[in-house]
Amino acid sequence: MSLNNVAVFNRYTYRTVSEVVAQQLELFNAATRGAIILRSASDNDGDFSDATFWQLMAGAIRRRDPYASGAVAGIDLQMLVDTMVKIAGGTPPINIPPVMFDWIGHNPEEGAAVIALQLGPLMVQDMLNTAVAALAAALSNQAANFLDVSGGSGGAELFSPTNIVLAKQKLGDRSGAIAAWVVHSKPMHNYWSGAVANASQLFTYGTVAVVSDPFGVPFIMSDVPALVVAGSPTDYISLGLVPGAALVERNTDFTQNIDTRNGDENILRTYQAEWSYNMGLKGFTWDKTNGGKAPTAATIATGTNWDKTATSWKDLAGVALRTQ
Repeated sequence: MSLNNVAVFNRYTYRTVSEVVAQQLELFNAATRGAIILRSASDNDGDFSDATFWQLMAGAIRRRDPYASGAVAGIDLQMLVDTMVKIAGGTPPINIPPVMFDWIGHNPEEGAAVIALQLGPLMVQDMLNTAVAALAAALSNQAANFLDVSGGSGGAELFSPTNIVLAKQKLGDRSGAIAAWVVHSKPMHNYWSGAVANASQLFTYGTVAVVSDPFGVPFIMSDVPALVVAGSPTDYISLGLVPGAALVERNTDFTQNIDTRNGDENILRTYQAEWSYNMGLKGFTWDKTNGGKAPTAATIATGTNWDKTATSWKDLAGVALRTQ
């Protein structure tokens, strides 16, 4: 692959990755009804992105005695800060030796397309996995938004219509705000199994292939590692999310490089890319002190690194349900 072909390879890879990711984001956002929003941003400078907002006033309404007099204690109007954290991603070196294309006479654009068409969906999958890991950790750390039925038996411990209702009940009169469920395939198949065995007793669907809960809320089935709680038996976290539960903004810092080296039997050439995105959760702020900058997968999936800023638990990202 000549130097001219290297330039073509670079241009084609960058353009195709950008187009594929953009298409994937649009499809994903539509599928989740905006529960998890993945989008491109102009740029987020620094390690964090802060947004200030006015805290909901508690005790702003009082009963007044028109026949009395005396001082009344005041309340404070306060501003809070929601912090999104920047997450760095990248590829390992991908071997693309010059002979790979020259020997077989293929156009370098073909190799660029292969990398881009695989890399684009993988980048979106990484953003989804990261957002779900953060949501599972943050919501499971809030007692008012977390239901654990995994210790039950006889089916009471499974992901089922009954437990979905109990989890939604956590949001009280705001339960209808749940826009989508993010569920691992194991509890999802438990749900389908129950639908087949008890279709006439529990609920009625037009087909056996259940695609939504009894209230018409869609299921997003994805084997995100963070939804699995290892143990004996293994438990699973399912998330009932409201619109805007997580916001992931892809930055414009996608950088790629092709490195060519001598000294081997054949000339060596590798491709490597790196990028970043910012992520925030509804009703939570990233703890800059405990979580720090350039977080690892482990720190993102630590509930105490996401501090509750919303006044009410009903204004958080949704609910978490732990089942077997």
